[in-house]
Amino acid sequence: MNRAIRYPPTDNSCQSHSLPFIAAERERCAGSPSTTASSRCIGMHDREFTLFQVSGLLLTAQEQNSTQGLQRDLGIDLIRGEWPAATVSYMEMRQVFERLWLFGDRAELLFNHASRINFASFGTSGMAAMALRDRKAGIRFRAGHSRTPWNAVPENGHDGGMSLLHIPKFYDPEFRAAFEHFHFVNCFAVARSGSSGIRIADAVRFTRSCGISRSALEHYFGCPVYFDQDIAQIEFSRRWLDHPVPFIESGLRSRLARMLEEVLAGETTRRRQSILQFLGAHLDEIRSSEDLARLLGISRRTLARILDREGVNYSVLSREVRLTEARRMLRHGMSIPTIAENLGFADERSFRRAFLRWGGTSPSEYRRSWGQVGL
Repeated sequence: MNRAIRYPPTDNSCQSHSLPFIAAERERCAGSPSTTASSRCIGMHDREFTLFQVSGLLLTAQEQNSTQGLQRDLGIDLIRGEWPAATVSYMEMRQVFERLWLFGDRAELLFNHASRINFASFGTSGMAAMALRDRKAGIRFRAGHSRTPWNAVPENGHDGGMSLLHIPKFYDPEFRAAFEHFHFVNCFAVARSGSSGIRIADAVRFTRSCGISRSALEHYFGCPVYFDQDIAQIEFSRRWLDHPVPFIESGLRSRLARMLEEVLAGETTRRRQSILQFLGAHLDEIRSSEDLARLLGISRRTLARILDREGVNYSVLSREVRLTEARRMLRHGMSIPTIAENLGFADERSFRRAFLRWGGTSPSEYRRSWGQVGL
């Protein structure tokens, strides 16, 4: 199919229709009870995530009058201007992709979504980050204060650069690549809001292609794109990271600074995690499903029911988390005995065997191959 693809402009200016979303988000947050009252983990059916990250996709569907069924299923009024601030569950977010993305022209849908968003499209946290004068600080702030169904993990490079990793919050191989693509397109839309003409990244890496051609993605991102990678990530260019943040007039700057204070004040306690996140944060303590259940404060039978509801089991989650973390540690030059200890293995030999079984290569071979990429 040789249909023309509409790419977003190089510099997405702030669009007025984004601003009402922020007021709606503030109102929702002010009236909602704190999620820290319960220590349980977030499940796939818990409404914890905003629709900001797919706002362009929904706006397109709204214009085409194709949201009726989705509106009924979600129980959210998609016609009114407050919908981006509503919270949905992971499974409801999945429904959005199943209805609006799975069977359409994915390239056209993705890039049309990108053309409709900018830093103001992501609520208070997106606006508040503009008050920060350092790009790395802005990346870290957005990564830590966005209610997304994935983890955005900033990592400093050995050369003073920075990468942003996409780490799933739930085990979902079918939609993992779709979320990676929307996450990174959103990042670039925000970055281009204030850096016209500057190459933002040296490379963008995905775990899969998601049915969109490499050339189309490279045209949009303006840098090499790689598929079939172990971890999806953006490798930001040093030039863009070091480039001064555009000047903001004092009145707007004061408003943004107040937003920044509001966001930070609302984050007085740690947010709940998914079981996948919780497992990743306690790898040195968890060696079995019994350990996981004990740390969560639930019975093993309850844990099994939760995992069964999400269509996964402990062994799959454990492998997914430990393999991802092992790869990250190897890339950062940690010793193999230290990695084995941090990941909860009895000894170095057990870790080597598990890594080879899970990834098809030894830890030493993986470290060498990663070094040859030149990162």
